[in-house]
Amino acid sequence: MVTRKLMTALAAGVTVGLLAQHATGAETPVVQKLPVTSDVAVDVATFRAETADYLRALNEQLRTTLNEELRRELAPKVVLATYEARTQG
Repeated sequence: MVTRKLMTALAAGVTVGLLAQHATGAETPVVQKLPVTSDVAVDVATFRAETADYLRALNEQLRTTLNEELRRELAPKVVLATYEARTQG
């Protein structure tokens, strides 16, 4: 009885293994090709100037956003008592 269970598991494992190997052999191989490159000439001064302008604009936007959030956090909080529990005595 034990031998039959072991042989069944072994036969199933071998069958699955052989089928899996056959399936991978049937796939078409994917060929990796190098991307097409084109010669692009970039002026170093223009690149640095545009990068510096972008960073200045980004810093200004960040400062504005952070200042607005800081003002919101530091604004005085007003708590209104709308519901009061009154006891009758």
